[in-house]
Amino acid sequence: MSIYLDHASGWPLSAGVREAMARWIDEPGSPMALHDHARGPAQVVDDAHAAVAALVGWPPESVILTSGATEARNLAIKGTLSARGTAAPVIAADHLAHASTIATARSLTRHAGALRLADVDAVGDVLPRAIADAAGGADLVVVTHGQAEVGCVRNATALVAAARVAAPGAVIVLDAEETAGLLPVTDGHGADVVVIGGRSMGGPAWVGALLVRPGIMLHPLIEGGLEEHGKRGGAHDVPAIAALAQAVAEAMAGMPARAEMMRACATDLTEGLLAVPRVVLNGPAPGIRLPGHVQVSARGVEGEALALAMAARGVAVAPGSACTFGAGKSSPVLEAMGADDDVARGAVLLTAGPGTTADDLGAAIVAFTESVTVLRAMAPEGQ
Repeated sequence: MSIYLDHASGWPLSAGVREAMARWIDEPGSPMALHDHARGPAQVVDDAHAAVAALVGWPPESVILTSGATEARNLAIKGTLSARGTAAPVIAADHLAHASTIATARSLTRHAGALRLADVDAVGDVLPRAIADAAGGADLVVVTHGQAEVGCVRNATALVAAARVAAPGAVIVLDAEETAGLLPVTDGHGADVVVIGGRSMGGPAWVGALLVRPGIMLHPLIEGGLEEHGKRGGAHDVPAIAALAQAVAEAMAGMPARAEMMRACATDLTEGLLAVPRVVLNGPAPGIRLPGHVQVSARGVEGEALALAMAARGVAVAPGSACTFGAGKSSPVLEAMGADDDVARGAVLLTAGPGTTADDLGAAIVAFTESVTVLRAMAPEGQ
């Protein structure tokens, strides 16, 4: 069986989460129906609203369940701007915002308006003054709490506050997909709208939510029904929603211990990988980045080739940049951080989870070392 160090893509589900999901797979009733079969599914949806709302401390009515964080980002940006009637929006984010954030913003500003991206530093952090410069006069600002590729955890409270001063009338969106369930997101760090995904809490990757602060108007992105307070039409995925509620409960109950255990794994893994010559760590140190998160680059080696070589040795990891996987391109995230081409092309991402063991880490370090050695030996002379 493969050693799994790709929790950035999806988590193995706990027994409790699997059980919560399985309980509703064979139930045909819709939460929107009026017969007896609707009562259980309707309660599942209500329970999920309450569980997700507790992450932030807002009322259950603030929660809109979605198919995942990508849909939630689209709804956050398009839905709030549509409700305001903004025809030529000015949108601010940073250069390391999620690809779906930047794509959505570019779509809305293609013919009118503007997208402004704040610069980041060499470890992927963004300063409040950089966000303020980008946000001046903006209609909407996206603050990314945890950066998925290089693991930087930003001071979201300071960034939101800076955006408020620079753009008093703007909607502030907190992208907490990478942090909710691992780190506190109380009151959305002051934002108006909060994006979460199921994966970082140990739930299915195909379920998520958008939390909208009371008083913020939002138009639906998917129309056609009265589901989710009329803000997201379409049938509820009751099994996934039940799994999300259970994952949130487990995450909140064990958040500090889970995060500390994952940080310890990342520290041990980083030390072992950096023992290989000409390997560099991308992003901040293990103790101040996303729990369990390690991204390194092996100079003279392509990241995709390295991920495949490790998979052949029974260790599942990810290329450093999922958005350019298969394209043979450098990571745009690392390029934005000022990394040279060798580093930007050679990145791999290893992410530990609650079930990762010391034996897993040791095997991964051995597989990495062997893979780098073999791939470098195969490289043309001088590389």
